[in-house]
Amino acid sequence: MARTFIRQDTQVRNSDLYDDTLAAGVTLESGATEIEADLNGLRSQVNRLLWSTTSGNWYDDIPTINGKQRGVRDLNFDLDELESQKVLCRDSLLTDVAVTAAQNWQILSFASSETPPAVAAVALSQDGAVIAQSALNGAGFDVHELIEIAGANAIYPKNLMVVRDATTGQPIQSSGRDVFALLQYESTGVDGAAFDDVSAGNRAKLSFVRQNAALDDLEACPVGDIAGKTINYAWVQRFMLDNVPEDCFLGQSSFVDASANTDVTRQRAYDNQGGFPVELDTNATLDLDTAGIAWTIRDLANANLFRILEGSTGGTSEVQLGIDVDVFNNDAEVNDFRTGLRTATGSTRIDVGVNAGVIETTGTDDLRVLGAGELYLDDGNQPVSWAQVAGVKLSDTATEWSDYETAFGGEVSLLRAIYLAKTQRGAKVYANVTVTTNANNDVSLADGNLDAALPDMSAGSFLSRYDVFLNGDLLRPGADAAANNDYYPGTALGPAAQLMFEFTVKVNDVICVIPYS
Repeated sequence: MARTFIRQDTQVRNSDLYDDTLAAGVTLESGATEIEADLNGLRSQVNRLLWSTTSGNWYDDIPTINGKQRGVRDLNFDLDELESQKVLCRDSLLTDVAVTAAQNWQILSFASSETPPAVAAVALSQDGAVIAQSALNGAGFDVHELIEIAGANAIYPKNLMVVRDATTGQPIQSSGRDVFALLQYESTGVDGAAFDDVSAGNRAKLSFVRQNAALDDLEACPVGDIAGKTINYAWVQRFMLDNVPEDCFLGQSSFVDASANTDVTRQRAYDNQGGFPVELDTNATLDLDTAGIAWTIRDLANANLFRILEGSTGGTSEVQLGIDVDVFNNDAEVNDFRTGLRTATGSTRIDVGVNAGVIETTGTDDLRVLGAGELYLDDGNQPVSWAQVAGVKLSDTATEWSDYETAFGGEVSLLRAIYLAKTQRGAKVYANVTVTTNANNDVSLADGNLDAALPDMSAGSFLSRYDVFLNGDLLRPGADAAANNDYYPGTALGPAAQLMFEFTVKVNDVICVIPYS
């Protein structure tokens, strides 16, 4: 037994048999003949909820995946958030659209199926055909506009349509640059409404554009390069992730080719690349062939962030991080430094491995080891049976620091504390219970239910250094309430310690504490 059961009439023993593998079904209810069977039925169902089978244990924790634990309530919120995420897909409209002569825009006919077959989506929260709302309507809407919905950058607004010649299926060129179109909505158009052909209603139009000469923005396509042509276009549709069709990502993609009469520079290549990564399937090498040549990455103020300096022919090669770098984030699994490491060389320097196997400061500087959460000490002699894998913890709470100071009469060194702990002995203490106190409540002189203070029980092992008797019976300690033994530490164990008991202590019960050095 884990507990000393002093008052059997008020204490209930735990189950003799724990079984969380019972088959689901009505027999969990109809087959139960005692409370142990009811509890085992509940344990089995909890196990099944956690594991979907009973291959695990009913008391297992919910696993942490990528730093997250989710209960059923969390799953409901997270699943709803996932289903509500927005996705943009491109879909081709195969209806031929004839661009009116002497125009670089075209109002689309709903009756002729020239508009997208979806409702208009102006707001970012609206599903449908992504379209930018004009400030114009009626006769005034029949003009070219550069109205956009901002996208990844200036040349990829979200309402940018891919345009193709309806006869050849090829891009239409304007001064060596592809022609695109911006899909735009009358100012009177209602968000989420179907398109129509009503003036000052829900009409849509295409305003044809191309990239400017610098390839960093869009400009109106010259009338002569698009007027009179017959085109098809690929429009952009917004879905909630929950409603995405299976062929969503098979639609035609937007792309931009460099102009044939434009110098190909690294700047143009980077701009044309946009946000897409460069993928290599062969090795790539950047040679710095001359001493003193550097490869540098700078910020907008032209300050060096990262610099590699070639130091051949007797010079010193360097890899430098500039002073404008706020954070150096290194996510490598292993950082291998062949020789020692020096840190904080501009203030209190700390050397790691400069002298083999030593972490040290220089001169007369102090060395402080700080664990922002917990600090553990460990070495290679730790046995497998040691429960705390991380080692020996310096402290558990801030209270322990205060208790340490109080117990040893000030902020003494560890060696001094060890000496005092070795030489100080405690005295046997008797205390009478003056107020009947229910289980799991503090019992102490300060709590008004004892007539004498219990000794300081904060030093050494609580489980092995102190014997506690109740009415002459030796009780069994527990580290906390979960141990389910006779008593465990109360709120504080410093001078005039507080204890908590797993049963009611009554008036005139006698508590005796014997501390051991």
